[in-house]
Amino acid sequence: MLTETIDIKNVTLKNRVVVAPMMTDFWNKDGSPTERTIEIYRSYAESGAGLVVMEQLAVHPWGRLTFDQPRLYRDDSALALRALTQPFRDRGVPIVTQLNFGGRVSDKELLDEPDFEFVTPSGLPVPRKSTVQADSRALTADEIAEIVASFADAAHRAVDLAGFNGGVQIYASHGYLISQFLSPVTNTRTDRYGGSLANRARIVFETVEAVRARIGDAPLSVRLGASDRMPGEPENGLTLAESAWIAGELAQMGVDWLSVSGNHCIYGIGADDNDTAYFEPYSRAIRDAASKYGVPVDCTGGIRTPGTAERLLQSQACDLIGIGRPLLKDKAYLSNWNL
Repeated sequence: MLTETIDIKNVTLKNRVVVAPMMTDFWNKDGSPTERTIEIYRSYAESGAGLVVMEQLAVHPWGRLTFDQPRLYRDDSALALRALTQPFRDRGVPIVTQLNFGGRVSDKELLDEPDFEFVTPSGLPVPRKSTVQADSRALTADEIAEIVASFADAAHRAVDLAGFNGGVQIYASHGYLISQFLSPVTNTRTDRYGGSLANRARIVFETVEAVRARIGDAPLSVRLGASDRMPGEPENGLTLAESAWIAGELAQMGVDWLSVSGNHCIYGIGADDNDTAYFEPYSRAIRDAASKYGVPVDCTGGIRTPGTAERLLQSQACDLIGIGRPLLKDKAYLSNWNL
């Protein structure tokens, strides 16, 4: 199955391998790509993978994680990305842009910007110990609406200006703003965006609707944080059962494919990444919820051999295989996968 084609809306993937989004840290101070950035992404276009997801781009000035993070809240920033997307269009390889709003977790440089505000659902920290966290304030309902609109505007720029021929992906995992709303650990609101699961998930549903209205027939994806469970600890906060329900709702709304990862637990759920496919239980549960609506699901994390990739596909744990850090270290990593 690994070498089979698959259609995602109106885009055909030549195989089931997806280059997962990975931050490269090679950007100009204005967020435009450097020659090194373009070289890295050109290697992804030439890797043999059927689909590439670009690292996260900020949709709002307050949504950056680093001072020089790529961004899509201005037209000129979108146009500057055409040099990066051109090799994909030339080769007919779809590239997806990942849209994000950081929220609280950010780089120290941003602390010195007088107009930068750290905002979160409830003004609470996220349970990540390896990142800078500034004090934050809770968003107002009007500001939430502004952020939803900023995702839609950024999606439009990605498709119509920047040349992302594979569509867009909404980042709702890894403890960033949307996933902060999903988790009761970081969302204690008492308005329509807090409390019940449907309320906590309201922002991702509204964002999907707003983005779809701006990108027409371009593919739309969500990278969903499936659980807050920390390695070696019982499940706490956002549960896998809750995320499976969210996945089913997103599938019914017309999301074209779902990507699966951790929420506040980030990348690991207790297993190392030596070909362990540690998110297999998560992708299997999400796929069970989404497949009845014909929505494919990827599994990324600790997949290191085509044999493991094929097993995941054959057992219906997922429909797509994500490869990340190994490809960042070795651009020829997939050369022995016979894609």
